Amino acid sequence: MLEFFCRHLIGLGVTYRHKNAEDASMPARFSVSSGTLISIHGLICFLTAGHVLKALDKLRTHDQVEVESASLVDTLGWKRVSNVPIPFDLKNARLFYIDDVEDGLDFGVIMLEAHHVGLLAKNGVIALGEENWNRQHTVRFDGFAMLGFPEEYTSQRVSASGDGTVSPVMFGIKRLEAPPSDRASTRYPQFVAQINPELPLKSVEGMSGGPIFGFRQDGEELRYWVVALQSSWDRQRRITYGCDLPLLASLMTEWAGDSVSA
Repeated sequence: MLEFFCRHLIGLGVTYRHKNAEDASMPARFSVSSGTLISIHGLICFLTAGHVLKALDKLRTHDQVEVESASLVDTLGWKRVSNVPIPFDLKNARLFYIDDVEDGLDFGVIMLEAHHVGLLAKNGVIALGEENWNRQHTVRFDGFAMLGFPEEYTSQRVSASGDGTVSPVMFGIKRLEAPPSDRASTRYPQFVAQINPELPLKSVEGMSGGPIFGFRQDGEELRYWVVALQSSWDRQRRITYGCDLPLLASLMTEWAGDSVSA
């Protein structure tokens, strides 16, 4: 089942070094960001949390950091034909993101070139389309789950062969009607859910930008939608917050349309 849903999970892996003597003598550092694919006006984009792209933008432009390589990790789905991640030019990629705590908006995209899109499709990755979000308000969901790459299951440095390791995790969460009363309100409502305190996972750090699924049982058929992107969490209360997918998709569609008109 995990491999089935990993067709909606893409990692953006980055290998980098700090420009100091200590890092020069050790294997390169490694990180991976959780995300998915979305189609807006026919353009396929890598979609993740805005604060994730903000951090990557800072990393790639830092004068004391050298990004050695980057790749799109699409090797975890059930219909994959390749186990080799796709090389990606992060240094010259165009990043578009918003990370506004007061508004409750936290999402960003990287528009992908046609050759990336073709390779991702060949490996069984599926982009979210309008059919995923335009009727979600009519669906009464029976359950929810989140998917991503927890930092604690990701290698901090590459191996001797130059490879980093990742392990996707998916688990059920319980949606809450509202955030805790002492949490500051946001302009746009966020997805709020409780993570099981017994879940053997110390933190969901690294899962930001990963998809949150909503499920509905229709007779013998189990249907699902991506309802949000994981954005932040309250470690003490083990409550996770997400950016609503229909909201961010409608905003992106509107902005893209305005750009085309202009």
